Amino acid sequence: MRALSLGSVLALTSAAVLLAPGPSHARKFILHDDELAPPSFALDGPALGAPRPPAGADVRAPAHLAGGSLAALADGALVLDADSGELVRIDARGEPAARLAIAPDAAQLVVDRRAATAYVSDRRGDGVVVVDVSAPAPRVRARWRTPAEPFGLALSPDGATLLVTTVADRTLIAFDTRAGAERWRRPLGAEPRGVAISPDGALALVTYLTSGHVDRIALDRPASAPRRAVALGTGRVTTVAARPDAIDAATGGHRLPRAAFAARFVGNRVAIVPHQVSTPLQETGGRENVGAYGGGFEPPIHHALTFIAAGDAEVPRTVAAQIAIHQPRALAWDPARDRLAVAGFGSDSLLVLDAASQAGVHHVADAALADRTCGPAGLAFADDGALLVWCAVSRRTARVAVAARTAAQVSWGPVLTATRLSPLEHAGADLFRRGNDFRMSSRGAMACSSCHPEGRTDGLSWRIEGHTLQTPILAGRIADTHPYKWDGGDADLTISLPSTMRRLGGGGLRKDEVKALAAFVERAPPPRAPTRDPARVARGRALYGSPELGCATCHGGARLTDRQRHPLASDLAAVDTPSLIGLAASAPYYHDGSAATLEALLADRGLVHGMADLGDLTAAQLADLVAYLETL
Repeated sequence: MRALSLGSVLALTSAAVLLAPGPSHARKFILHDDELAPPSFALDGPALGAPRPPAGADVRAPAHLAGGSLAALADGALVLDADSGELVRIDARGEPAARLAIAPDAAQLVVDRRAATAYVSDRRGDGVVVVDVSAPAPRVRARWRTPAEPFGLALSPDGATLLVTTVADRTLIAFDTRAGAERWRRPLGAEPRGVAISPDGALALVTYLTSGHVDRIALDRPASAPRRAVALGTGRVTTVAARPDAIDAATGGHRLPRAAFAARFVGNRVAIVPHQVSTPLQETGGRENVGAYGGGFEPPIHHALTFIAAGDAEVPRTVAAQIAIHQPRALAWDPARDRLAVAGFGSDSLLVLDAASQAGVHHVADAALADRTCGPAGLAFADDGALLVWCAVSRRTARVAVAARTAAQVSWGPVLTATRLSPLEHAGADLFRRGNDFRMSSRGAMACSSCHPEGRTDGLSWRIEGHTLQTPILAGRIADTHPYKWDGGDADLTISLPSTMRRLGGGGLRKDEVKALAAFVERAPPPRAPTRDPARVARGRALYGSPELGCATCHGGARLTDRQRHPLASDLAAVDTPSLIGLAASAPYYHDGSAATLEALLADRGLVHGMADLGDLTAAQLADLVAYLETL
């Protein structure tokens, strides 16, 4: 999809949520019955914050300690539109004042207001664009090369060090902003996204799309110290019977955090990470609901914030809070007021908390960006305390005035940029990310992008219709790869998309909406391949194409699939040949996810047998073959 970067558009919702203040405190997760809405904010234990407001460096913390697609200025804001690739300067009314072409799919920006400098990650162009914002019209000052696919940005408190995450090459890089030179780099896990720095400059957090942890990195020894993984909250859920015959269907099962796009340090050495929590294999007292994702009787996905006591402890304390907004991906903190705002990318709604870093953290209000298709992808607090919102789908900004116990006041700016999507694709993008839509899933709990964030995979294997099935990548793999589903049972997308909605418990879409959704997913670009040694890749390519191995017999051609079903020794009678496009980003492997890595796929073959015999390959040849497969 060469349009609104899949990271920006795969999450839009048109569900209307009323503007309403919330309760002051909540201390327990509650899974509500069908007739009740989930709680706006409910902690799963005692809050981690201090009994006092933040002080010292905390209240001087600049917004550039974590990146996003929106940054406040003294007289307006800078907006980064991944769709058009434009950096737009707006005034205090939201009117465009100047614009600068960066590149389509540009991911994040941070602004050093003291130095009048913005830094923008060019995701497609593999670099950081340094922009002078001292004049009304921004201009490019420099470009710094990065490994493949830069995404997350964070600037140290003094502005001297810029941290950059790269998705395809899985690295964290530190740049000396004064010299424009790389200071150090270190490896990261698969699918890194956001990065945030603490107000004292001592720590950094890196978030991930397909794992249940964040990395905590000590910045005084970043290249040599091991990554400290901090588990995100899984949110043990208590079922409260709203009726005497209500069943306890939420006990048991592994709840796995996923889709952590961003993090933010707040005061009192506390960090906050918004994310999703999935239960792909529900335990329900020996019973299985074969007509639902996860095999259980309750929605298998909810959304959460994890609070992390980000001090020096070997294992930091954490506590999770269930939240009602769908697909939380952007957040902002106001140090002067200790106020936190989180945007629901799939619900067009905002959650606002006060005393965010304190033991008395509490819910202030829910604000709906109603009557518009927004897709809130960026948040920032203006100097006067108003909340600025960037809507990546409607390409507008909103200014939201939030006060406790009163309805939020929302004022809208004009459309800032033009989408690269066709009208049909744009409608499909809206549907793909739509949460709270009962036509898509039971209770609207799941959107397409719940399991396929950015059109990719959540890295999970789900219990579906009595089988354990891995979430495949959609991006780059849909066009001309029919039939669909792991058993190849759906001849085309007009059959496959509605059947997925039925599996999810949804009522289904109109035919024109199915057509729009199909148009969107068919245009989704494949994940970027990591950088690999060319000589090793060439040797691996020769092995792949050799008649002895025969890999290309089934995985050949432009789409890397023969579009056939094969009776492999597995729990399915026949398995559809998947495309191998984007293979490096699609772990785990095989239809059942039984091979965690490509190395395991080639050496152990998981629980699936009947394909190529690789037993005679040496360790070096296996490594060459893996290197080639990762470039597909």
